[in-house]
Amino acid sequence: MDNGTFQHYLIGLLAIGNNVSSLGAYLAQTQGMARKRIWHVIFLTSLVCFVFLVVFMLFGTAVLNFFGISISSFEIAGGLLLGGVGMEMMNSANHGPAAHKSVDIPDQDDFSTALSNAVVPIGIPLTVGAGTASAVVLFASAASHNASSDSLLAAILTLVLINALVFRFANTVMRRVGPLALTIFTKIMGLFTLSIGVEFVVHGVSTIYLGLRHK
Repeated sequence: MDNGTFQHYLIGLLAIGNNVSSLGAYLAQTQGMARKRIWHVIFLTSLVCFVFLVVFMLFGTAVLNFFGISISSFEIAGGLLLGGVGMEMMNSANHGPAAHKSVDIPDQDDFSTALSNAVVPIGIPLTVGAGTASAVVLFASAASHNASSDSLLAAILTLVLINALVFRFANTVMRRVGPLALTIFTKIMGLFTLSIGVEFVVHGVSTIYLGLRHK
């Protein structure tokens, strides 16, 4: 598959930035809420995730240049980070609805607290965090060379919309699929995340090696 296609970016982002691990915390936050309020939570969480990723897409490379960090070095560091995230996902052993990370459960009438927790930590970092941000920066660097920035932006938007749909039907997913199936899905996504991390490390090391050979 061409590394500059919409499909390539979307598969990579879905493996890293899916919100399966935050379903338990999300359900705890929205328990007892009216449907209209739940839509508010989903909308704000999705908006924050989208802005977060777009900022890293647009300015991530500039920040690296400001600090004098080469893309190859960041690829290795980002690959190691993604590898760690993938290993953590694959080693997940709990099967409950709040199996992964959770937050304090607010009172049902404390909507402002629930809304705040829906953004941080459910949106950031449980749904999109350092691993997703690193991947976006690396994808953006590649997209700038093969003129596929539009595909990357479309992949980011699609990721956010998919995560919003998962949140919207979270109760149905938990009831019909079951926590065990979600844990298996998380492990599979962990394997993809680990593979993406390895790819970044290999590409970064090979780029540095070829650069040293030509000196």
